[in-house]
Amino acid sequence: MSLDRKKNLFPFLVAIPLLFAGCGNREPESIKSGSKVSPDAVVSVVAVRRAVKAGGDEVLLVPASAIFRKGELTGIFVAGADNRLSVRWISTGRFMQGDLVVLGGLDKGEFVVGVYSPELVEGVTVIKSVTAEDQTNE
Repeated sequence: MSLDRKKNLFPFLVAIPLLFAGCGNREPESIKSGSKVSPDAVVSVVAVRRAVKAGGDEVLLVPASAIFRKGELTGIFVAGADNRLSVRWISTGRFMQGDLVVLGGLDKGEFVVGVYSPELVEGVTVIKSVTAEDQTNE
């Protein structure tokens, strides 16, 4: 390779590592741990519903829109007694009445975020709005 070609390639060889230096495995700033998401970001907080199957067995239901997946895990954001969100890993079953059956990981009377958003983080304080339907399902 001639000396002129080497001089022309030098800026590119220096620029390529600089371009990739910022492409690490970091989270975007908007969802970095400890960032603040306003309670308005939560579209709805709903009570875990219960239903009775044809055989008389009681099952727990959550909106399918509340569920998120991380690899093989299925998660949902739960609003605790202190009105703070926490992630709960749950086991789900089939669809029933437009909702998803929860086989384990939730109890009746708990409140979950009705529509999952990737911008939500644990520890965010939410405002619960209990409807008449939610009160009858507790």
